[in-house]
Formats: sequence, structure tokens, C-alpha cells
Amino acid sequence: MRKFKGVAEPLGTGLSHEETLLLLNAGYDVGEIAATKGIKERTVYGHIAGLIRDDKLSDFSSVITREQYLRVMAVAKENPEEMYTILADEMPPGLPGVALAISDYLLRQKDK
Repeated sequence: MRKFKGVAEPLGTGLSHEETLLLLNAGYDVGEIAATKGIKERTVYGHIAGLIRDDKLSDFSSVITREQYLRVMAVAKENPEEMYTILADEMPPGLPGVALAISDYLLRQKDK
């Protein structure tokens, strides 16, 4: 188990998403989280998308820019089957999934 700065005890197994949230809230960027946890950035983006879908993360400003979000949404609307291929050269793997999770989150908030 890994110890994180500011955490008195290591988090147990099966809490990888929560570790990611803790580090994100501590100001770590995606690259720093990946390096700290010894995982790929794509995995961190997957954790972030999961946290958003579980309503555990509602501030996305440190993860994705408005321009990136709007680009993903435009490509998803025009070319959903090829979205990941089209965006592969433009943004990190996993970031489009975060944008889609944000879109779902915003729809859920609208329905409340």
C-alpha cells in the first residue's frame, strides 16, 4: 500500500478511485497522480470519469479545459463512431471519456 502526503494511513486495496480523488483535491495534476500511483494517465482519466459519473467530483476545471470539452462534444455529435480516433492526436487518451462523463453529469444536474 502507498502512503500519500497528508494521509496518516495508507488507503486499503480497492480504493483506487478514492486515492485519485484525494490527490486531485490536493492539487496534483493527472500526470502527478499517475506517477504517484504508478499507473498510466489514461487510467487516471478513467478514475476521474468514474468519480464524475458517481457524483463524487463536480469541479472539472483542473482536468479539462472548456475548449477541450466543447471539442469532444462537437466530434461526438458529428462522428460518434470515430470520435476516439479523431481525437487521438489532439488530446490525451482518456480525456474524451472525461468529457462524456461531464456531459452525463450536466444532464443529471439539469433533471434535478
